[in-house]
Amino acid sequence: MNALLHPLDCDTLSLLSPKAASVWKALQSRYGSQVSQKELDHLLALYVFGLTNAFYSTGSSNAQLDACRALLLENFDDGRTELALRNVPPTTQWWVERAFQTIEHFGLKDGRGLLEDQQKPQLKIEHKQVDAVRDSNGTRETA
Repeated sequence: MNALLHPLDCDTLSLLSPKAASVWKALQSRYGSQVSQKELDHLLALYVFGLTNAFYSTGSSNAQLDACRALLLENFDDGRTELALRNVPPTTQWWVERAFQTIEHFGLKDGRGLLEDQQKPQLKIEHKQVDAVRDSNGTRETA
């Protein structure tokens, strides 16, 4: 992982990593023979940018970019990662430009879902803690 990331971000990256890996495998198997490697790499970069948005949108844009870089480095070397993030390759198929426009939205949706799933257990724990604070008559104590 990228040494520039805050330790807390490693937890976030470990949550996002399996999703990014799954999408990379799907992109390779479905489109690998139809588009250039640069197009495929850029599709993953756009997806990862969307995926990280829910977790990094309120922070620094550099933190989100570092997270994208770290996720892409799990599949690409440094040069390929930077190219995927910084350059929009020329399209070889008519539908690829449309795919560039939509795949980030899939990442956004998946990222929001992961964030919501991550927050649900915390809400249940807090609710149980409130329920545990009862007096002997079965009514909740107030602070």
